[in-house]
Amino acid sequence: MRFSRSVPAALAVALLSSSFSVPPARAADSGPIKIALITDMSGVYAALAGPGAVEAVKMAVDDFGGKVLGRQIIVDVVDHRNQGPVAQAKAREEYDSGAELALDMTNSATAIAVAGVAKDKHKLAIVTGGASSALTGANCNKYTYHYAYDTYALANSTGANITASGGKKWYGIVPDYAFGAQMLTDFTDAVQRKGGEFVHSDKMPLGTTDFSSYMIAAKNAHPDVLGLLNAGADTVNSMKAAKQFQLDKQMKIAVGLLFLSDVDALPDVFAGSRITTSWYWNEDAAARKWADRYAKAMHGLRPTDIQAADYSATTQWLNAVKAAGTTDADAIVKYLDGRQFNDFYAHAGEWRARDHRVTHEMYVVDVLSKDKIKEPHGWFKIVQTIPPSRAFRPESQSTCKKDW
Repeated sequence: MRFSRSVPAALAVALLSSSFSVPPARAADSGPIKIALITDMSGVYAALAGPGAVEAVKMAVDDFGGKVLGRQIIVDVVDHRNQGPVAQAKAREEYDSGAELALDMTNSATAIAVAGVAKDKHKLAIVTGGASSALTGANCNKYTYHYAYDTYALANSTGANITASGGKKWYGIVPDYAFGAQMLTDFTDAVQRKGGEFVHSDKMPLGTTDFSSYMIAAKNAHPDVLGLLNAGADTVNSMKAAKQFQLDKQMKIAVGLLFLSDVDALPDVFAGSRITTSWYWNEDAAARKWADRYAKAMHGLRPTDIQAADYSATTQWLNAVKAAGTTDADAIVKYLDGRQFNDFYAHAGEWRARDHRVTHEMYVVDVLSKDKIKEPHGWFKIVQTIPPSRAFRPESQSTCKKDW
C-alpha cells in the first residue's frame, strides 16, 4: 500500500526532462524520499498500530507539506505479519528500492530483525511499536533508535510499584518470542530489586485465544500477583480469562502493557487497572488538539501512544533531514545524537547518544470505569508523571556495547 501527494504535471515534466541530463546518482537524489512503515496491518497488534499508524504518518507528511529538500515524500506500508523473517526480507527490499527510513515495527521480533538490516544497509530505523529493551542493549546499533517505550520502563514502573506494595510472589504469562523473553527478564530484575520473585512463568504462542489451562495453573500456584506480560489481543484475551476464572478475587492482576485500544475492546475487564504508558490523548491541550484531528480522520477513534509516536517520530526525522540538508543516515545520526526536543508526544525528549534510547516522560495511569469517564475513549486518568531520568534505564547502566 502506498500513499503520496501527487506530483504536479509541470514538475513531472521537469523531472522527466532533467533525467536525461544528470548523472544517475544526482537523479536519485532528486526523486521522492521514501519512508517504509513496517507494521502489523492484520494481526493481534493491528488495533494499536496498523491502519491508525498509517493515518498518523500520513498526517505528519501532509503537515510537513508533502515535501522535504524540495522532494516529494512517499510512504510504503508493509504488513510484517508479526514474523521476523518477513519483516527482515521486506525491510531489505524497501531499503534497496530507496527507502531512507523504516518506522513503527510493532512486534519486537520484527523490530530486532529490521534493526539488523538497517545496520547492514547503513539506513535509519526508528522503532515506535516494538518494546524489547534489547534494541538499546544487546541489539543496539548506530542506525536504530528506540522511540516510544520499552520493557525496562514498564517493569521499573508497574513491576516495581506492585512489588513494593506487597505483591512479592509473581506468576507470569508471556508470549513466546523476543518481546515476551525481554519482558520477563526486565520484570524479574525489577521485582527482585524490590524483594520479590517469580515462582513460575508460562510461555504461549503469539495469538493464543484459549487461556483456560494457564489460568487454572496460575490459580493453583497461589501467587500474590498474576503478571500478564503480553500485549494487544493477547492481553485482552488473557485478562478476560483471568476475570472468568475469578483470579482477581484471589490475587492482584498486573497488566504489563495496555493500550487504549485494548480498553476500547473490553472496558469492564480493565477498569481499575493501573498501568504505564508513554502518552495519553487527553494529557494536555497539545495532545488533545492533535488527537481531535486524528479522531476526525478515524471516525471518532482516539489514537494510542504508538500511533502518536509514529506521527512524532516522522516529524522529528523530517526536521532532521531538512536541517542536515540530506537523507544520509550518518549525517542524520550526527544531527540527532544528544539533541533535546519537545512536541505534543514527547515531553523533555532527548535522542540519547550512548545507546540510541529516545528518553522522555512516561505516565502511570488508572483505567476508569464506564460510570466515571466524561467522554468516549476517556479511559485513562494520569496519577503520576515519571521524569525521563527515572523512566528509562540510566545511561550509566546501559548494556549497549557501542561500536560506533
